[in-house]
Amino acid sequence: MSGDVAIVARGLTKRYASGGASLTVLDDVDFNARRGEITLVMGPSGSGKSTLVAVLSGLLRPDSGTVNALGTDLWRQRPEAIDRFRMDHCGFIFQGFNLFPALTALDQVAQVLTFAGRPRGEARRRAAEALEEVGLTPRLSLRPAE
Repeated sequence: MSGDVAIVARGLTKRYASGGASLTVLDDVDFNARRGEITLVMGPSGSGKSTLVAVLSGLLRPDSGTVNALGTDLWRQRPEAIDRFRMDHCGFIFQGFNLFPALTALDQVAQVLTFAGRPRGEARRRAAEALEEVGLTPRLSLRPAE
């Protein structure tokens, strides 16, 4: 395993406001993750885990603080560069289902590969292989509701 730091975040603060109320979800949070290691973010419901991951991956801009990802100050990048960073280096497992109701299982997976720049045929082939690996071949043509 490599000891290289992949993500260094310092002083992250994120507040949500609604009407006259404000809720601080991240309050001066520091975070490090090293290349080649698995890093888990754990805590009770409402403790800011999802907000932290969203800030570290470029989905949500913090109110203050810095995120250095792979040697680059993430929040000083253009939106396209942040999107590319997320596409190339981040993966998410969401609590709830985030599937497109009109797409089949094969299309759901192939869509991500297409966004990553793979040609449509290659994306579909690789998606089918990935779904086969997890035992979903019989469900390739089914939609989420099915």
